[in-house]
Amino acid sequence: MADDFPTHARVVIIGGGVVGASALYHLALAGWSDCVLLEKNELTAGSTWHAAGNVPTFSSSWSIMNMQR
Repeated sequence: MADDFPTHARVVIIGGGVVGASALYHLALAGWSDCVLLEKNELTAGSTWHAAGNVPTFSSSWSIMNMQR
């Protein structure tokens, strides 16, 4: 299995979330090769899938909390 991994790459992207996947996609569109994306789980399985539109409303100040809503 270790033989399947490249020993070098022109670009290494860490994280297969929306930003990492987009970066790899746009590099490929620009004709770049020898690029590697590292992700420990499935693509977008980390914070990307539940972060869209998330605005935390936890604050010690009521006025700040109301502005965040």
